[in-house]
Amino acid sequence: MLREEQIDLRRLRASQSDFRIENQGRNKVFSDYRVFNKQRNSSYRVSIRGFHPGNNFCECPDFKTNTLGTCKHIEAVLETLQKASQGLPKRKHAQITRPEIVLRYDTKLRLGILLPPRPSPTLESLALAFFDQNADLKQDANLEELMKQIEKTPEEVTVYSDALDFINDELESKKMALRENELRTLYANEQWFPNLLKTELLPYQVEGALFLAFRSRCILADDMGLGKTIQALAAVELMAAERNLERVLIVTPASLKFQWLEEICKFTDRQVQVIEGSETEREKLYATPTFYRIVNYDLVRSDLMKINAWEPDLVILDEAQRIKNWEAETTREVKKLKSKFAFVLTGTPLENRLEELYSIVQFVDARRLGPAFQFLNDHRKTNAAGKTIGYHNLDQIREKLKPILLRRSTDKIQAELPPKIDVPIRLELSPNQQKLHSELMEQLAKVVSKKTLTDVDRNRLLKILSRLRLVCNCASLVDEKISPDDSPKIIELIIRIKDLIASGTKKIVIFCESKDFLNQLQVKLNLHSIGHVFLHGQLSGTNRANIVKQFRDDPAFMIFLSTDAGSTGLNLQFANTLINLDTPWNPAVLAQRLARVLRMGQKKTVQAFHFIMGGSIEEKVLQSQEKKKQLFENLFGKAEDPLEWESSQGQEFLEQAKNWVQPKEPLGFSGAPSIQELIETAVPFFEALLHCLEGDKTKLELSELPEALKIRFLDLCKRLSNQNKIP
Repeated sequence: MLREEQIDLRRLRASQSDFRIENQGRNKVFSDYRVFNKQRNSSYRVSIRGFHPGNNFCECPDFKTNTLGTCKHIEAVLETLQKASQGLPKRKHAQITRPEIVLRYDTKLRLGILLPPRPSPTLESLALAFFDQNADLKQDANLEELMKQIEKTPEEVTVYSDALDFINDELESKKMALRENELRTLYANEQWFPNLLKTELLPYQVEGALFLAFRSRCILADDMGLGKTIQALAAVELMAAERNLERVLIVTPASLKFQWLEEICKFTDRQVQVIEGSETEREKLYATPTFYRIVNYDLVRSDLMKINAWEPDLVILDEAQRIKNWEAETTREVKKLKSKFAFVLTGTPLENRLEELYSIVQFVDARRLGPAFQFLNDHRKTNAAGKTIGYHNLDQIREKLKPILLRRSTDKIQAELPPKIDVPIRLELSPNQQKLHSELMEQLAKVVSKKTLTDVDRNRLLKILSRLRLVCNCASLVDEKISPDDSPKIIELIIRIKDLIASGTKKIVIFCESKDFLNQLQVKLNLHSIGHVFLHGQLSGTNRANIVKQFRDDPAFMIFLSTDAGSTGLNLQFANTLINLDTPWNPAVLAQRLARVLRMGQKKTVQAFHFIMGGSIEEKVLQSQEKKKQLFENLFGKAEDPLEWESSQGQEFLEQAKNWVQPKEPLGFSGAPSIQELIETAVPFFEALLHCLEGDKTKLELSELPEALKIRFLDLCKRLSNQNKIP
């Protein structure tokens, strides 16, 4: 009944659609047609071979996934034929004049054979050996042997392109499954050491990399903080060696693009490119060869044709819950990305509704869970009003997803994990933040460029640094005219908190030095109905104890907000997730924050997330801390201690500050540049230079050059210089 209703629905849509239909074959009825949709400016090929569902074919996505054997385009052609001939012809099927291997899309995707009236004995024997009485491929049929036998038949057997793709995919899947098992065995016996990246992989990460590399299109749904990015990069290296991978597209939220860039540069030697800038700048970037190409979800909507023209071998969707709403325009456009291989990375494949999981799985394998109407009918419980009240038969879904979905929770692999996992979250400054940050950096540069600093200069320097750090949190902390909503940290934090809670995290500790910023965060937490407590220096000892008790004992309070007033003396080991919204200048304070959760009695691995604004003072200080840890500990040991400017360490700190105002070397392509890359980058750069010098200008304004073009050109010069250095 349900299937009949769906077929009737497609017939109704066909009758209501304004299609233009062209017969592209010779036969008046049983032929190939092109169906044009004027509204969507699209068209699909339709092959009419009969008048019953399952006889015909259409290129459209609905036909390939709905298991009905028909679609609105097929029904529109059949309706047109019926009107033209005042009823369908008496002959119900196209005459079979030559043997054909076809792919059948109704119910289950499978191969079938169509035989002419008088097949040769060889062909008849082949059909009996490999196909059942319904002319469907037998369950145990050997596809490799089938293709060999087809070559031996006296007739020319037509194997349609979709059927051939199906055969090749099946053969490759079996081959890859054997290779995956082989490497698993070698790794278990310490006969294979996966030196895939510039870091050592944990055993569960090796398992994840193998799963991704040999399943072609699959989902990695590990808990947040278990290193899905690392596993994906390792899988890419495996696929480059085993499956000739050459082009990888990464689709990620805009806030994470440069985090992917840094990870790739840190752990691999692959060329990598971030797509951003104006349409003209992006055009030039798309024309530049690269191994990795990184785009954000919104860019897929505007640049879909250019991205598909690149023909990526692999598409990696990061934070794939961004496509959980199957009706959203971004989701529809992302699902139009074309690639043979696909990785979907998400810590929360299911947040609220089963439909979200269905939408994500659809990108990997559109037929895996069946058509949406059947899926919802089988698994959704509704009341009399049609409202969803629950789900059932979930074990059936788990079974269907086993071959393509791998999920490990932190609890299950606890024995393999280190005591602490650090997860850097690198974000981009908003335009308002960039403007304020640039102005303050210019002020800082003027101060540190002086040969000698007065007390006024020194106080001004510290004030500028303090304001720079506030800008990195939220622009409104420095300029009250700017909305408090202008904070990439808060936007990303709310997303992360929801993901953590959805994946089973019960308690989260969040530190930040700025009480004002935490006050802004409180407003957002209240808006999203996320229970929290807030500890700061103005609270009495009794109130502090009550807050800790409330956080520990009440499940409704999942978030513990704290300034560094709470970084000492608190026992919060019942939480195992720590988020640092900023990085203290004194590394010892960072260690104290961690010690609140990573202490005696902690039975789980602690996940520590560190928010860093890319290209900002935060990133520069962090890099300095890694090299000069002792310097920062001594200089910023206690807030009440004055900074000893005249000491050697005070002077060293000033040298560090001078380094911070120097232009940052751009991250870009790795490896030696090719001649093509040299031409495609240098020529546009010098054309832009000439354009800047046109007119009455007496001096060159480099700021007028496109930023992305400058970065690429400077990176190219650096690599040429490194390549030509004399040892």
